[in-house]
Amino acid sequence: MRTLIVIPARLGSWRFPNKPLVDICGRPMIEHVYLRSQFISDVDEIVIATCDQEVEKAARKFKAEVVMTSKNHKTAAERVAEAARIKGYINQEDIIINVQGDEPAVPPPVPELTRELLLKSDGAGCANLVEPVTDPSDLTNPHRVKAVLSVNNNLIFLSREMIPSRVFDINNKARFLRLTCITAYRGPFLQYYCTLPRTPVEVLEGNDLMRLIEHDIKVPSGISPYATHPVDTPEDIPKVVEILKNDKWFNNKCALKGGELNV
Repeated sequence: MRTLIVIPARLGSWRFPNKPLVDICGRPMIEHVYLRSQFISDVDEIVIATCDQEVEKAARKFKAEVVMTSKNHKTAAERVAEAARIKGYINQEDIIINVQGDEPAVPPPVPELTRELLLKSDGAGCANLVEPVTDPSDLTNPHRVKAVLSVNNNLIFLSREMIPSRVFDINNKARFLRLTCITAYRGPFLQYYCTLPRTPVEVLEGNDLMRLIEHDIKVPSGISPYATHPVDTPEDIPKVVEILKNDKWFNNKCALKGGELNV
C-alpha cells in the first residue's frame, strides 16, 4: 500500500481570493498545511496541486513538490485526481488523501483516521469523517458544511443550511455534525468519481461529495475526536492564529526563531 497526500490550492476562491498565500504567523497558509501533512504517519509522498504559478513559486521556496494541474477543474477532487494520475497513484492499493489547502491547523490524526476508516470499510472507494458542531454560529454559517449520517455511519446528506431541522425537536436531542475537509480515496475510485456527471444538489450546495450520495454511492463516515478549523473567509484567520499559539504540532515543527523556520 502507498499513500499520497495531495493538497489542492488555487488563487481564484470567490470567498477569499489569493487565500493559499495569505500570511499566517509569518508564512503562507499553504506552507502550514504542507508542514502539518509531514506529521501524518506512513505517507510516501506529499504534493501541492495547483494551476497558479504564484502558488508554485511560493511552494518551491519551502521545498514542497508541486504538480501543475488544469485551470478547468470544477472541484478540488478533480484537481486531486489529476495530480494522482500524474504521480501514478491509480491502483487499488494506492490511497490518496485530499488535505484541503485551507486547513492550516488540521490535526494530523484526522487524515490518519480517515485512511483507517477507508481501509476497514470493505468495498468502499472513499471515506470522510465528520465532527460535532461545538460553535453554535456554525449552524447558520453557510461556509460550514453540515452533515447527517445513517445508522450505519454513512453520509446521507450534506448542506450549508442547518440540518437536521429542530422544528419537532422538543427535547433538544438533535445531534449537529459538520463535515471535515479531509477525504481519503482508493486510486481507481478517485478516477471513476471524476467521470460521474455533476448532480443537482452538488451544484446547489457547492459540495462535491454530494455527487456520490446522489449517485447512491456509499461514503463511510464517523465522528472524529478532533476539531478542524478551515479558513473559508478572512474572518477565520484570527481564530486560527489563536489556535496555533497553543498547538503542539505548530510549536514542534513550525516555531519561528528570528523570522526563520526553526525545524
